[in-house]
Amino acid sequence: MLAVLTVLALAAAVASGVYWWIGTQSDDASAAAMRDEATDAAEQIVVNINTVRPSTLDADLEAAQSSLTEPMLGEYQRVRQQFAENLRQSQAEVIATPVSSSLTAFDPAHQPPTASAIVAIDVNARSATAQPQSKQQLFLVEMIRTPDGWKAAKATPSTGQQ
Repeated sequence: MLAVLTVLALAAAVASGVYWWIGTQSDDASAAAMRDEATDAAEQIVVNINTVRPSTLDADLEAAQSSLTEPMLGEYQRVRQQFAENLRQSQAEVIATPVSSSLTAFDPAHQPPTASAIVAIDVNARSATAQPQSKQQLFLVEMIRTPDGWKAAKATPSTGQQ
């Protein structure tokens, strides 16, 4: 009886291992990994485009720019210098922290792959001339997967902010 139970347990372990391995090697696993990358990228994009500190302003603006692709990249490049000057004058600091995110669309078969997400962030802002402020904000992000990873083609604040 013990030998039969041992053989059944071994067969169950082998079958579980085979199913696990097949699951990690399938197209579904690849799409799931790409979906997770897109979700993580959406959060990072929204943080990058909403975070600036006086002490790291140039690096923060570069991080924002590196998160973008056309058409948003061109729009950002047109206003970046004036935006930087305004931030330097005001000594503004804005820190965005992700709260949650979810993909609203995902097309890994499209060339290049595309995804859309909604991202909730906490935003804490202060400047030399204004009282500190905190709010929550939602962003809708439309992304394209480039050779350098997921980039935002469009990112817009959504209604429903506090």
